[in-house]
Amino acid sequence: MLFWCLLVVSISCLSLAFQGERRVPVTIAGIGKSIHAYWREVELGMKKGAQELKGCQVHWFVPPKEDVRVQVSTMESFIARGVDGIAIGPSNPEAIKSAVQVALKRGIKVITFDTDAPDSGRLLYVGTDNERAGFEAGKVMVQLLKGEGKVAICTGSLTALNSIQRMEGFRRALKGTKITVVEVYNDREDRASALSNAQAALQKYPDLKGFYGVYAFNGPACAEAVKMAGKAGKVVIVCFDATAEHLKLIREGVISATVAQRPYRMGYLASQILYQMVTEGVPSALKKWKMDRLPIEKRHLDTGIDVVTKEGLSSYRKRLLDLGIPVENW
Repeated sequence: MLFWCLLVVSISCLSLAFQGERRVPVTIAGIGKSIHAYWREVELGMKKGAQELKGCQVHWFVPPKEDVRVQVSTMESFIARGVDGIAIGPSNPEAIKSAVQVALKRGIKVITFDTDAPDSGRLLYVGTDNERAGFEAGKVMVQLLKGEGKVAICTGSLTALNSIQRMEGFRRALKGTKITVVEVYNDREDRASALSNAQAALQKYPDLKGFYGVYAFNGPACAEAVKMAGKAGKVVIVCFDATAEHLKLIREGVISATVAQRPYRMGYLASQILYQMVTEGVPSALKKWKMDRLPIEKRHLDTGIDVVTKEGLSSYRKRLLDLGIPVENW
């Protein structure tokens, strides 16, 4: 009788142990916003992070341009396939809420990167503190324009939380100055629209002194419009992201400054964290990243920013190389 009791106890203990045992292979999915060098860096980081883990496989998807419905349907497809974890940069936080909740109910771990959806129930946000980053961009604009002039904002979304926060932060930095925002242009992450918007702004406001580019497309699009209008160096451009295209334009002196996010790091950490959540459990993973005591909507792992100007190009390049981040020729 004692033998059977001990056997039952042993089996119970083994069962509990197996519940926390690693599931290999682990399949995770990444969903970005559009085809662009920025999201290519996120993808590279995510795949590099997975390479360092035992039996971790990454499935990656971005729509050709920002498309909320395609993002949602893709997420639903990954849920149906039974992936273990999903990282998504939501173009519209409200639109993905239902899919996030379905995934979580099925035991699929969901985090956000690049832009957050804090009310969706996602387990963690990995990315930039966008309001603070927008504030830093605004401070640079104030300095370059010496506190006065007309500025147009160009963005790829009016619904994505990162866009909203970057504009809020930027406007906060302008308070108390004589800089006015004349208009906000939305290109829906379409390159041709981004260029035509910038051209329209220059035509409508001939005394425009600056552009604030919120998304990766915007800085280069504004730069192209400024060059075509013969106003390179006369209209200040402060923007986001640091692809090879951005950095070449900074070297040329067309873009004045850019707020460089860390997309490679976002993707890398997304793989690492999702893998930990799947193999070790969510509480353990959150504890490792010191997020376990925070309310769910406050769980934000800030990946940081770098403000890059012409004077700082060489040191920025060296820093990327030191971190092992692939750097294109620029």
